Amino acid sequence: MNVTRIAGLALLAVSMTLSACGGGGAPTTATAATAPMSTAASYTGPAAATADVQAFEINFWNNVRVQNRCGQCHNATSPAQMPNFARSDDVNLAYAQANTVVNLSAPATSRIVVKVSGGHNCWLADPAACGTILTTWISNWAGATGAASATQVVLQPPPVQSVGQSLNFPAAYTEYQNTVYTLTGQYCVRCHSSTANPATQQSPYFADPLLAIAYPAAIPKIDFTGCAGAGGNNGGTCGANSRFYQRLLTDNHNCWDNCASDAAQMLAQIQAFAASIAPANIDPSLVVSKALSLTQGTVASGANRYDADTIAKYEFQTGTGATAYDTSGIDPAADLTISGNVLWAGGWGITVGAGGKAQASTSSSSKIYNLIQATGEFSVEAWVAPALVAVDKSYMVSYSGGDMVRNFTLAQTNQSYDFMMRSSNSVLNGTPQLQTPTAAMLLQASLQHVVLTYDPVNGRQIYVNGVSANVPDPQKGGTISNWDNTFALVLGNEVSDDRSWQGLIKFVAIHSRAMSAAQVLQNFNAGVGQRYYMLFNVASVTGVSQAYVMFTVSQYDSYSYLFYQPTFISLDPTVKPNNIPVKGLRIGINGTVPQVGQAYIPLNTTVTAARYTATGEVLSTVGTVIGLQSGPLTDQFFLTFDQLGSQTHVVVEPTPATPPFAPGPVAADIGVRTFAQVNSTLSQLTGVPVDNPAVSATYRAVQQQLPSNPTLEGFSSSNQIGVAQLAIQYCNAMVNTPSLAAQMFPGVNLSNTSLFSTQNGIDSVTGPLAAKVLGNGTLASQPAASTMTGAGGELDKLITTLCTTTACNTAARVRAVTAAACATALGSADMLIN
Repeated sequence: MNVTRIAGLALLAVSMTLSACGGGGAPTTATAATAPMSTAASYTGPAAATADVQAFEINFWNNVRVQNRCGQCHNATSPAQMPNFARSDDVNLAYAQANTVVNLSAPATSRIVVKVSGGHNCWLADPAACGTILTTWISNWAGATGAASATQVVLQPPPVQSVGQSLNFPAAYTEYQNTVYTLTGQYCVRCHSSTANPATQQSPYFADPLLAIAYPAAIPKIDFTGCAGAGGNNGGTCGANSRFYQRLLTDNHNCWDNCASDAAQMLAQIQAFAASIAPANIDPSLVVSKALSLTQGTVASGANRYDADTIAKYEFQTGTGATAYDTSGIDPAADLTISGNVLWAGGWGITVGAGGKAQASTSSSSKIYNLIQATGEFSVEAWVAPALVAVDKSYMVSYSGGDMVRNFTLAQTNQSYDFMMRSSNSVLNGTPQLQTPTAAMLLQASLQHVVLTYDPVNGRQIYVNGVSANVPDPQKGGTISNWDNTFALVLGNEVSDDRSWQGLIKFVAIHSRAMSAAQVLQNFNAGVGQRYYMLFNVASVTGVSQAYVMFTVSQYDSYSYLFYQPTFISLDPTVKPNNIPVKGLRIGINGTVPQVGQAYIPLNTTVTAARYTATGEVLSTVGTVIGLQSGPLTDQFFLTFDQLGSQTHVVVEPTPATPPFAPGPVAADIGVRTFAQVNSTLSQLTGVPVDNPAVSATYRAVQQQLPSNPTLEGFSSSNQIGVAQLAIQYCNAMVNTPSLAAQMFPGVNLSNTSLFSTQNGIDSVTGPLAAKVLGNGTLASQPAASTMTGAGGELDKLITTLCTTTACNTAARVRAVTAAACATALGSADMLIN
């Protein structure tokens, strides 16, 4: 992962600020989420003066100057809102203005991205989705003449907040209602409310009449830096970083009287809100870092991804509603409509249940057809976690018209991934599919990175977790000119709703080029989901300039956070830390140190100049999970140390009391053979080798159904069915192999059509079977042979019944009945008991 270290992040000079189209007290004009995409007028002005202006024009300007985006206001005609980076008369003048609101070295921190992500004139229902799309356009512009595909991450110093001098947002919204909401609920409700007129409605809805909606939306707009601790208000700085305050004071946004006095009122209410919250208190003798929340970290998601040819991308960041946005930035956006049994997952993603799906319209999906037809090749990339491993015809990603016609599909068959694709060498349904090897069981019930690629020279390929499945494609050399542009893109099912897949989808992207093996590995290493680099400030403890202990942190699921790879790093490029002991690291949350999840207590290392690199020194490669408390917007974390540098505070862990022995349920003294033991035992009993093709195929098919637990209590009826199927295959192979049949039944001619007409003939088959299963009678406790063989024995009754139902007067029927008796004996409890 390419991480750029900087001493401090400074946005490019902003000589002119973005503000509402109306200015002053006028309301912000919102673009309705359902507004159709406008097409910008043909450009007739001066040509781009430089290659960079040309890159700006292609990647950014043509996208933002349309009328239902920034061209609505920031133009050169009316209202000619400055900065007019979306003016259509002169691309060179627009370029000069755009450079005041973008940061090409860190696109996500651009002024325009921050504004739109905060709710300013987003053309979608989700401002975060607009911000992501803008970031993509700026990134494409920034790298158009170089490494356009590599999204870099610039570490940003977080605000300095002392543990015990930080405030945590309360779970209840009463304090917000009595303070800040007295202003937002009165003056912002015209736009920032779910009940507002659609013509002016703007998210987030922090002024919504329903406080359960308004309060969570307001939290990101309030900053309590400087509000707690011995200094109290710290010279009036408490709340001064809050977006609510800055919008009034700096942007003159929607002031209701005088912007300066309105801003002062807002700041006073924020400070009153802060005063109503008790700060978290911890043991002052602890050696601690500074504190920060998850979202105060540097966004790490998508770091160093290859995205140069992405034409549709789904990151599932919205977290609510029925739309998953296409954030590729390529119009028209193929947004997905979520229906059926689908839930949003914490940390970005959707969980698809039986019958659920997320589907784009056929019209928006047509861009996939158009852009892939232009290149004749493509890739499908997905991060998925299947919920089941015993399914068939289960579709994860499909661009199709039903269960019998498709352009391409990523599907699941048990523990294999399938790649179905229509071409000149296939039928319209895209078969035969390319499948990962069954024996390799590459599909697991865990989060996996799966990539399908196709080009006419190499054909179809499948990659799992960055590694090629090495499956040769018999369809190489074909073309995809026979694709259908009326199909729709769908996730988690088929458009006909009869190929349901169940599991977690965290990311999907469609590329108009076949990714190389190196690009696939690059995107696998980039990871997925809502991840942050959290930099815990330890400069005051270690004496090292701009020193941090950095964790990569993500919301693991809806109930916990995943912390991993702690790294000691300084953002001062002139510093090379040396001889800094680090021992007994613990992760604290909301003023307390949880007793579980503390995987770094054994940590005992020393940071040295010899091991320190430009990206810091990794302290540990393990990860740990910390329980979620209030949520990612409000939970605040800190680190404690037994020793950091010269400061020590050794924590003596209490000796846990030995719990009394808890008697469990009564367990049987005997157990059962597990799947591998069953397979091996049947092979030894029959003499049929385990690699016999028919036996091997059956074993792979029923392996998941055979016993995996050796306890008798864990044995189920489905286990017995699997054992019976495998026993039948072994016995069938033995009976139809003369040499093996002679070993099992010495002197018996299984082609004798009158074999089962006498008791002696029946005994000649049942006797050897009983001997094989029951052994030589040396065990202290075992069934008597008479229960299986001889007149009245179970095997005798079976043969008699089968020969009565259908006469045993052919060699084929004699062998079939013999195989049935064999399977009954060898598949019984006599063989299973271990």
